[in-house]
Amino acid sequence: MSRFAVAAAAALIPFAAMARDATPHSVYTAAVATYKPVQGFSHTVGSGHFVGYFVTAKDGCAVTVIDATVGDDRLIQTPGWRKIAIPAGGRTEVQADHGRALGIGCTADADAIKVVALEPRDSESASR
Repeated sequence: MSRFAVAAAAALIPFAAMARDATPHSVYTAAVATYKPVQGFSHTVGSGHFVGYFVTAKDGCAVTVIDATVGDDRLIQTPGWRKIAIPAGGRTEVQADHGRALGIGCTADADAIKVVALEPRDSESASR
């Protein structure tokens, strides 16, 4: 297994804990998208629409994310904008609504990011 595959899998393990227990693992992993530097991404999580890109930075990924409300074409609510520094092999979550989040992981070589919509865990499974 390549270093990239091992690092990518390790970066996504914490995301798996957030996934609903009722969702088969194959469905969850199919939802994970990989992006190369400067390749734009667009994901809807709950009522939030997140778009962005990343560039390789010193020892990690410099991610730019813009989030707006789904369906707010007239931009009544001002979109949010943030830059996020993620260390190589690290991850972060951008909060959406109702416990949802956009998960972003930087590969060990900082040559790609993995992005996935995270759903809240059931209260029953969270207490296990």
